[in-house]
Formats: sequence, C-alpha cells, structure tokens
Amino acid sequence: MDYSSEVARHFAAPRQAGTLPPGPGTLVRGEGGSVEQGAWVVFQARIDAGRVVALAWRAYGCPHVIAACSLAAEMLTGCAPAELGTFEPLCLRAPLDVPALKSGRLLIIQDALRKCLAAWDNGDLRSPLNKRN
Repeated sequence: MDYSSEVARHFAAPRQAGTLPPGPGTLVRGEGGSVEQGAWVVFQARIDAGRVVALAWRAYGCPHVIAACSLAAEMLTGCAPAELGTFEPLCLRAPLDVPALKSGRLLIIQDALRKCLAAWDNGDLRSPLNKRN
C-alpha cells in the first residue's frame, strides 16, 4: 500500500510517542483496541492547571494508526481536559489520506482518549500510571 507523505512523515518520526516521565499535575491513562484486533492504542495525559500539558502515546497498528496517534497528540497538547472526550479522530482521515476501510481504526484512538477523560473526571487513579502528584 502507498502511504501519503504526511503518514510517512509521522511514521518515520512520530511525535510524542512513548510514556510521560514523572512531573507535576495528574497523570491519567486510557486504552483502546487490542493487538488481537490489529490495533491497540494507549494515551497518557498530564493535566495541570486545567490544561493537558503533555500527551504521550504507544500503539500497535498500521502506519495510519501510528500517524493518527502522532497527529492527535500534537493537536491535543495544550487543550482543556474536556477536549479529550470531544475529539473526533475522523477529522484525521483527510490530512492522513486514511482509506474509508480503515476509519474504524481511528475510533480506537477516540476510545483511548475518552478513557483518559473518564479517568480524570472520575478521579480514577488506581492505575499506577494514574497518579496525582
């Protein structure tokens, strides 16, 4: 399959991939999909002073999934926490030239981001990755 130059750029040098180091604020985590389904995504968001001050991700999937995570992390860093729940990953289809058949993979990103917001809203800090500092 041929990938767009934007997918190739994000796949070759993904932005904000990895895990967040300890720091001030609250660290929340959300996960979507599974390796068995062919796409798995986990996002970590550090929230401080009412903003997502840092966002990192790890993923298993095709180059479109990797590029979409990279672009979403760039777009959402600095946003209000509520935007994690309202982000529409299908807006990434056009800039990344994602085929319609792969649109469902983008919704896994939405699941993970909404779980980050739910962890923040519910104060669900039981996971060792979800800590209030």
